[in-house]
Amino acid sequence: MRRQTPRVLLAALVLLAALDVRGAQAGGSVPTASPAPRHVLVISLDGMYPNLYLSDSPQLRTPNLMRLKHEGSYAEGVVGVYPSVTYPSHTTLVTGRLPAEHGISSNLSSREPGKNVNDWFWYASAIKVPTLWDEARRHKLTSAGVSWPVSAGAAIDWNVPEIWEPSKGEKFDFQYLLRFATPGLIPEAIAHLGPPQPGTDDDRLRTRLAAYLIKTHQPNLVLLHLVELDSVQHESGPGSPEAAAALEHLDGRVGEILRAVEEAGLKDSTDVFVVSDHGFLPIDHLIQPNVLLVKAGLLTANEQGVVTGGRIATVADGGSFFIYWPDGQNLRGEVDAALKPLRDQGALWGVLDRPGLANLGAEPTAQLALEAPEGFAFGRVAEGELVRKLPTPRGTHGYLPFRQGMEASFIACGPRIRKGVNLHRIPMTVVAPTILKGLGIDDPQFGVQPPLMDLFRE
Repeated sequence: MRRQTPRVLLAALVLLAALDVRGAQAGGSVPTASPAPRHVLVISLDGMYPNLYLSDSPQLRTPNLMRLKHEGSYAEGVVGVYPSVTYPSHTTLVTGRLPAEHGISSNLSSREPGKNVNDWFWYASAIKVPTLWDEARRHKLTSAGVSWPVSAGAAIDWNVPEIWEPSKGEKFDFQYLLRFATPGLIPEAIAHLGPPQPGTDDDRLRTRLAAYLIKTHQPNLVLLHLVELDSVQHESGPGSPEAAAALEHLDGRVGEILRAVEEAGLKDSTDVFVVSDHGFLPIDHLIQPNVLLVKAGLLTANEQGVVTGGRIATVADGGSFFIYWPDGQNLRGEVDAALKPLRDQGALWGVLDRPGLANLGAEPTAQLALEAPEGFAFGRVAEGELVRKLPTPRGTHGYLPFRQGMEASFIACGPRIRKGVNLHRIPMTVVAPTILKGLGIDDPQFGVQPPLMDLFRE
């Protein structure tokens, strides 16, 4: 945990927990899971691509992932959404719908140039279609979420959403999360688990929370999001020794969660789905289109290269770069002219217009999307070099989901899952209906595709 919770706050949390426990025993508002014959555990390993589990590499020590794959079934690749970034993908994983329908079109939520540029789509109220947790509640089942994207304020019984203070960056901060988690849940967990120890990484805290919820409340649906692999691959690139070490750490986290299921007495009633949101590609160059757009007078920026306003808006999504302007304003010619140096330098893999984006189910309000060539990614800074070489290789995603290397992952294992089924390539939109089927819920209106029935024993 990068930012430590003050000792005074921890003492207050423990006291609150005692009060919450007494309140629950006296008929308070803390929800209690009802016994149910079916449980589903969904573990998202952010940024895991299929090659990491398709081959039994002796260089990778991932016994838990390999056991789930060999004892269950898997896909050789999951074709995701556009842009292939975390929040749109995770929302598709729980709705079965594309971004144009579910409303989460990128990680960043602002479409006003220079305003709230660090705000993400944290709040579940932005999702326009039913989710797995909505379906669970409608069918009298309980749910839990730990750091699941776009879940702040969601109808989840035990919820510690993914959200952070914009000015402080992506930190798992208990003090800040108190505002958004299920009331009383964080104090309750700290009272039982103890305060976070110095040096404990964020995914370790997430795993301990999820294990606690499984053993204490036994939710029918558990959604857990772990991010270490994604973070390391951004810094060091896919296939790096650092990325391999991160995956091995995450395999250990998966093992902890599986042990929690067993200790809770739920092994014979729990199906496990290990998923991811996107793959990864290595990069060694960064493209800054906003430099050109400022020169053309379409954007304004300060001396630090931070966009402050303009006639258009832009969102950099790693391998893609989305451009917005109001309908009725014919700015395409100006934008094309401003971006000509990118085409002249061969720094564009392609350009998608609004009909092309509509065919992909991407954000309907975007006018254009730029696609980066192999080895290149887009940034949002509006000063300096247009294209610069990175000092060390890195990694990113956000490209078109069918580009090689962007495939996401899918492994399923459990008492109701058949062994040895190779699903080959599947669309990400089929994952949520399949998880719903695992919960024992049949809803033909949920998502856009039926569940993967070949996966289930019955």
